[in-house]
Amino acid sequence: MLHYSCDACKRPIEAASGGRHVVKIEVFPAIEDGPCPCDGDHDDADHLEDVQDLLERIDEGDIEDLEEATRSLRFDLCDDCRRRFVKNPLGVRVGKKFGFSNN
Repeated sequence: MLHYSCDACKRPIEAASGGRHVVKIEVFPAIEDGPCPCDGDHDDADHLEDVQDLLERIDEGDIEDLEEATRSLRFDLCDDCRRRFVKNPLGVRVGKKFGFSNN
């Protein structure tokens, strides 16, 4: 039997309770050469030519850099940590904002 623990708070997660949530994160560099081909109706577009053009512009050093910059992460979270994650996925601290007069 597999035993899971929350990757955020380290508490054990009971599989029978259904309280385990999986978070998958992929980090990769964005390659933008123009408008997204998925926008609009592009059924006639030749995607093989686009891929060929991209491969011709990338040399082997760029491929190694791309592999280093690409990461796939997977985390198991309990119910409480999932709620906190969904509210603030980047974990940005939100401080109180003070309103000062223009004196």
